[in-house]
Amino acid sequence: MTKKHFIKIAEMLKNQRLAIQEFSDDDEFGTQHLFENIIMNIETGLINIFIDDNPRFDISKFKQATQPTEEEKRLPL
Repeated sequence: MTKKHFIKIAEMLKNQRLAIQEFSDDDEFGTQHLFENIIMNIETGLINIFIDDNPRFDISKFKQATQPTEEEKRLPL
């Protein structure tokens, strides 16, 4: 895999995190927390695959790239 692939996957995870924000206002069933846990599990699985593919894979840089910034959180979907 190339850096472009890692960037695209990080963007996809970030976009999913942004999409689950809409549950924050009315989340009586814990849906937002459930979805965030699912995304974290997917992220962890992907990281394991990426490390196998590239031992120099930077886990912290990838995790940071999957987190929406405060400005992105304020933007409408």
